[in-house]
Amino acid sequence: MNIARNTISAFAIGLAIGAPLGIASAKSSDHRDFEGTVEHVSAENIKIHGIEGGKAQTLSFLINPKVTKLTHNDGKSTAELKEIHIGDMVKVRFDQKLLGIRHADMIIDETSGMHQKS
Repeated sequence: MNIARNTISAFAIGLAIGAPLGIASAKSSDHRDFEGTVEHVSAENIKIHGIEGGKAQTLSFLINPKVTKLTHNDGKSTAELKEIHIGDMVKVRFDQKLLGIRHADMIIDETSGMHQKS
């Protein structure tokens, strides 16, 4: 009985010490970037065709509700998300924290200039 109690105590201490360390190391690499051409865009998601690891891929992303602007690649100017069109070059900064689903946390316009409102 003492062995079982000691094992459980050691496990609990290991979790208490190890969990914060695991979270801290995971936070440093939470976000990834994927760059490519827009194939589909709606208010809730965006589909990008690009190359990653030497292979052509098409990835879909849920758009984080906090993302309300399209950021220009200069990092200073922004536009409305509705200015994204099929065929535009973009970079999507995303994470997969919630149930392994890709969430776009930032969309960066990689085209030569920002879209003009018509």
